[in-house]
Amino acid sequence: MGPNRSLGMVVRTALAILALSGTAMAVDDAAAQSSLDLNGVVIDVETRAGIPDVILHVLGTDVSAATDDEGNFIIRGVPPGVWTLYVDHLAYGTFEHSITVAEDVQLTLEVRLAPQAIELDALVVEGESTLERRQRTTGAGIWEVTREEIERALGTSRHVGDLIRQTVPGIRMRQSNQFAGQDVCLEFRAAATISIVNARACAHPMVLVDGVQVADPNFLYGSIGLSNLHRIEVIPPGSAGARYGTGSLYGVILIETARPGLVGSDRDGSISSFPGRERLTFDWEQDPAGHSTGRAVVGAVVGNALGLALGLTLARECISIQAEQIQTECAGGLNFAAGAAAFAMPALGSAWGVRLGGGTDSSIGRIIPAVVGAGMMLLPGYAFSMSTAGGDVQLVNNIGHAFLVLGVPLAVTVADRLFRKLR
Repeated sequence: MGPNRSLGMVVRTALAILALSGTAMAVDDAAAQSSLDLNGVVIDVETRAGIPDVILHVLGTDVSAATDDEGNFIIRGVPPGVWTLYVDHLAYGTFEHSITVAEDVQLTLEVRLAPQAIELDALVVEGESTLERRQRTTGAGIWEVTREEIERALGTSRHVGDLIRQTVPGIRMRQSNQFAGQDVCLEFRAAATISIVNARACAHPMVLVDGVQVADPNFLYGSIGLSNLHRIEVIPPGSAGARYGTGSLYGVILIETARPGLVGSDRDGSISSFPGRERLTFDWEQDPAGHSTGRAVVGAVVGNALGLALGLTLARECISIQAEQIQTECAGGLNFAAGAAAFAMPALGSAWGVRLGGGTDSSIGRIIPAVVGAGMMLLPGYAFSMSTAGGDVQLVNNIGHAFLVLGVPLAVTVADRLFRKLR
């Protein structure tokens, strides 16, 4: 009976293991069958448009999904229970929401997201001038005397050598006498100690004016006017050799003189090459519209006609022509005012007429040059007309009338063309 009893125990044990295994497999199958798929869409809360490339993940599980081009997604194999849905997108940020997954319930999600501002590190842009870039790339110590420094030194520096001595460190100046324009020695202090010819001689740097080397710069420093300078660049001995060779043993001084276009233009359109010296006529490159000559002539003719009519009407109140003589009928002051009105009214009328007719969006004529131009025609016009007062010399009268009627509009039109200002 012993062997049979042992065999029966083995059989029972095996059956128990099979039963437990079957139970476990059934539980696993039931769990696998109870997992669900979540369908849904991710949209923009304002535009209601689907958002692509959104990552959705059920926290605590290994299931996740991404939205397609229209924002749709399917998360497969989500077990029943309460889970946290994690949503992530670069432009919309991150979002978490609790969801409940229940058996036999079809769950469809609609996730609405709002754009989120992305904070980036501040971007710092640093500007660098040509001189600073050259200093950085060559490792050279270069000093620059700008136009502003030159203008400030106009009343304090005697000449170029004195200006460089005041603005550039390490420079010393020696001068045989105190008269400007005389022999001036300008040298670096360090260069003076390495002079191989004569310790008392001037170890002057190589000097180039507008790119041309000056053979004997000792007299140049005192002869060049400060107002003629635009910029000065000074390169010390240790840095000059790499760029200018053995001739720059004692350093280099580069002088740029002022040329038209370097100094700039003032507000009224006149361009100055040097301080105190301005262009006399208007530069039409500043006004692409060009001069409206036709409209200017019409405006001048109308203004002149109205001015002549008003001026002569006022003048006749006190001045008349009788028996080949000009007679005055008012007191002295009124007679003068009547004569002045005959000049002033057509001059001002034509000046304002050409100003209004010839103006553009960018420039406009000046009153004073136009009045002067009108006066240059009115004076001979009245002189010719009044020289034959009461006489019968028709040719002279016609010349006078031509000056008054035609000459004045033409003169103010020319003045409007030449002398203008920017608006």
